[in-house]
Amino acid sequence: MAIPRRACACAYLHLQLVLLGCLLLPTAAQSQPVGEAELLLEIKRAWGDPPKLAAWSAAASAADAHCRWPYVGCDSTGRVTSLVLAGINVTGPIPDAIGGLSSLTHLDASYNSITGVFPSALYNCHSLEYLSLSWNHMGGELPDDIGRDLGANLSMLYLSVNKFNGTIPVSLSRLQNLRRLALDENLFIGSIPVEIWSLKKLQWLDVSGNNFTGDVVVEGFTAMSLVMICVSENKLTGMIPEIFGRLRNLTHMLLSNNNFSGEIPLSIGWLPSLKTLSLSGNRLTGTLPSELGKYSLGLSSVFVHDNKLTGTIPEWLCAGGHLESLLASSNRLNGSIPIGLANCASLMELNLDNNQLSGEVPKALWTAGKHAIPAVALGLVHFIGDNNPFSGEIPPHIDYGMPLLHHLNLANNKLYGNIC
Repeated sequence: MAIPRRACACAYLHLQLVLLGCLLLPTAAQSQPVGEAELLLEIKRAWGDPPKLAAWSAAASAADAHCRWPYVGCDSTGRVTSLVLAGINVTGPIPDAIGGLSSLTHLDASYNSITGVFPSALYNCHSLEYLSLSWNHMGGELPDDIGRDLGANLSMLYLSVNKFNGTIPVSLSRLQNLRRLALDENLFIGSIPVEIWSLKKLQWLDVSGNNFTGDVVVEGFTAMSLVMICVSENKLTGMIPEIFGRLRNLTHMLLSNNNFSGEIPLSIGWLPSLKTLSLSGNRLTGTLPSELGKYSLGLSSVFVHDNKLTGTIPEWLCAGGHLESLLASSNRLNGSIPIGLANCASLMELNLDNNQLSGEVPKALWTAGKHAIPAVALGLVHFIGDNNPFSGEIPPHIDYGMPLLHHLNLANNKLYGNIC
């Protein structure tokens, strides 16, 4: 449909602008959109008329009847702005007709059985801000031009749990308004493009569960708004970038099950917003940052098991009173369990097995006095400390001190005593 124009005739008289005539025709924004319902029906037919879309019917006579169809949202002019089609059991590729919905800002087609490649028809949806195609059966490589031709307003892109392969297109870095990027659980290979770290508004990056290799190169890093970094379950190598320790908004750093090596940057211990630190299953050496937890008062989970870490357990892990899990088994940690950890009332899971920890287990961890239920271990569910040279006596009424305990393993230590 041709876009109407305003035809105006103007003349100047005595240096004053006098409007002689102006023919005002309706604009596209003012006119009733043509074809929106037809496009939705075409999408429905392409997907084989799924039962969940039975209410999408050509029988409706009102001009804006499609705006009252389930899963459809419209603006005041009757143009479709959102399609929330998550979990409606559709199969087959994304229909090309969806590209005709030029005002579409929100598309959620996750949790279906959608197949085919990434739909380039979406390039015509220039207003698109939110796109989720996660949990489907899509595959193939992402188009090289995806970041150039998707709408510049796109802020959320979720492609998790599909079968996309190949490398991440560098052009994604052109989506300067992108705040969340989820490419996890696919078949991507190659390295994480350095350009991704230049997205200044990026808050959430999840590329876990792929086959990425190489070092994490962060030259030109400007993604200082990051709240979550998840690159777990890949084959990444090299050292943890020191700049990660300067991300003041970072709450979740998830780098587990890769081949990272070297020492953990000390700056990780200074992150003020950190809640979860997951570095397990790597080849990290050196010590845990001595001030870990001191400034991260919301720290709740530390997973560093299956590395080559040495030194002592930091005293400050529970400084904020929120620590629930410390998994540090299968390292070379030494020294004793710090009092600050033993006095952690929020602690639910403590795995320290297969280290070189010694000394007595602090009494505060499991009892505050004979037959007394302490405040500190009430929440402890798992306490695994086998294969360490711990010494001292196990309290006979350990169950009083740990009333919720489900799993206790203190084998192959130097502990003694009778448990009642």
